[in-house]
Amino acid sequence: MTWFRISVLVLIIILIGCAEDGSEKLSTCNDLKAQVVSLEKKVANHVSLDSHDASQLMKAYADFANACPADSIVAEYLVRRADLLRGAGKFHDAIRLLQNIHDGYPTYENRALCAFLIAYLYETELGDKEMAQKFYNGVIDLHPESKEAKIAALSLKHLGKSPEELVRQFQMDAAELEK
Repeated sequence: MTWFRISVLVLIIILIGCAEDGSEKLSTCNDLKAQVVSLEKKVANHVSLDSHDASQLMKAYADFANACPADSIVAEYLVRRADLLRGAGKFHDAIRLLQNIHDGYPTYENRALCAFLIAYLYETELGDKEMAQKFYNGVIDLHPESKEAKIAALSLKHLGKSPEELVRQFQMDAAELEK
């Protein structure tokens, strides 16, 4: 055999191997997506989410994201995973995941929401007003035209106020609107 024929044969073998890998990956992604959908349906039928179901669903979201990183639904699945992490009290993990989604998926339509949720978690769950302020300002700077930027500005206005102070402020704002 000549070198040319050997080269062509090797190229054909490589192409066949790549085609098989692609179809196997597609099959794996379809299987993992079906698993996520099945678990979501199971969870939707329950009044409350128990920790076992939440763990299974978190794992399914992560497995899908790891196996199929280019799929268009990955960012949304990761946001859902972050919400489950928050519900499980794993606030730092949820924040890290939301930051990774925001930074790693520049075309994701809910990037501003991810940025806002980071600030919100710092404020409400961790009580870290300094970090909350930093991230609320980040929402306003990075996503100035978003509804999340408007909410972040309001959140900054009321950051650190007690419930009594908030009630007084709302009463004053309402009185001002009546004038």
